[in-house]
Amino acid sequence: MLRIPTLCAAFIVSSLLPCSGADAADLKVGSAAPKISVDGWVKGERVRKLEPGTAYVVEFWATWCPPCVASIPHLTELQKANPNIIFIGVAGSERTKNAAAGVKKFVAGQGEKMEYRVAIDSDNSMSKAWMQAAKQGGIPCAFVVGTDGKIAFIGHPTSDQFSEAIAVQSKSSKLPEKKPAKSDDSDAGEARETAPVEEAPAKPAGSSDAPAKPI
Repeated sequence: MLRIPTLCAAFIVSSLLPCSGADAADLKVGSAAPKISVDGWVKGERVRKLEPGTAYVVEFWATWCPPCVASIPHLTELQKANPNIIFIGVAGSERTKNAAAGVKKFVAGQGEKMEYRVAIDSDNSMSKAWMQAAKQGGIPCAFVVGTDGKIAFIGHPTSDQFSEAIAVQSKSSKLPEKKPAKSDDSDAGEARETAPVEEAPAKPAGSSDAPAKPI
C-alpha cells in the first residue's frame, strides 16, 4: 500500500486552506454529500446524481500530480473488488488551457490501469463544493459517500481507513436501476454536461482559483 509522511501531508494541506473557507458550509463525515457537478465525462457511464442505496467514491486528482497517478492502480483494484460501488475520478486541478484534451489523452494512455469513471471539473465548481467545503487543500483526496447519501470518509485514497470505509459500504450498496431516457429529464440540472467531454474552456486570465497541490 502506498503511504505518505503524515506530518508533511498535514503541513501541505493546512498551508493551502482557502482564506474564505469560513464562508462555505463545512463538509465533514456525517454531512449530506454535495451534488455531482462536472463539465463532462472522459471515461465510463455518466452519473447524473447520487442515488440513495448506492455508495460512491469521489476522488479528486490531477494528471500532473505524482501521488494521484501512483494511486490509480489501487483505485482500479478497489473498483474491481467492489463493483457495486461507483468510483469517480474528478480532474479539477489541471494546469493547461486545453485541460479536457489533456485529461482525455492521459486517461487513454492509462488503459486498463484506470478502470473507473473519470470526469472533468474545469471551472472548479465541484472542487469548491467538495474540497473547499471540507477544508481539503491537497490531492489526491477521496470522499466515500454512503448508501444513505452522507459522507462516510474524507482523506487519502491509499489509507487503511479509506479501504475500511469502502468495505463497510460494500455490504449494502446496490447499483441504481437503469431508467429509460425521458425527453423531459428531471435530472438534467444535476450535472452541467450530459455528453462525453471533448474540450473544456480555458480558465479566465487572472483566475484566483489556484490548483490543489499533491500530498
